Amino acid sequence: MHGSMQALGIKYNNRIFHSKDGLLDLLGRKTANEELRYPIIHLKGEDIEIALTHGQHYGEQYYSFVNGQYTTQGGTHLTAFREAVVKTFRDFFNKSFDPKDIRASMIGAISIRVEEPVFESQTKTKLGSNNIAPDGPTVRGFINDFVTQQLDNYLHKNPETAKEILKRIQQSERERKEIAGIKSLPINVPNQQIFTIRNCVIVRFISMTIHV
Repeated sequence: MHGSMQALGIKYNNRIFHSKDGLLDLLGRKTANEELRYPIIHLKGEDIEIALTHGQHYGEQYYSFVNGQYTTQGGTHLTAFREAVVKTFRDFFNKSFDPKDIRASMIGAISIRVEEPVFESQTKTKLGSNNIAPDGPTVRGFINDFVTQQLDNYLHKNPETAKEILKRIQQSERERKEIAGIKSLPINVPNQQIFTIRNCVIVRFISMTIHV
């Protein structure tokens, strides 16, 4: 089973969509350019296509497909994709970043073809297959090999994008440590006011004088 993933035909919300640039078009419709930290990375191979970027939001957002079917609950392919992205970024930057810092604000999509797919529900919303084909590689190995090679190549060829990714990861790391530091403060610290503004946490100590 081989084929180009260039033209994507997907079933999404009970509607069939055809797209020349596949997942690149999908993420383009789901995001606004001003919200992206860098241009969407779009990579295609035989029986696989991925797209990813980082936004300004908090949390992770993914779209996953198997044979054109939108798997709203993800499955083995999405798990492998998330793991492979973490591994690739760690290896490229040569630092063991926390996976949460790497994936914070990430927007990603993956589409693969699987022979005789096994789903964990009758609605086919979660892939349970461990292999791409009966005698083929594992889903995890197949996706990991593609992502680690192709994404690494992309980062080497696009240093400005790599720089923006590193900045985003480091920002997430700083914010996580700041929040952890605040949580470790004694509960009885007087006059403490904690303000959370989007992803930034500001701690202010206010000296209050009461006049009677």
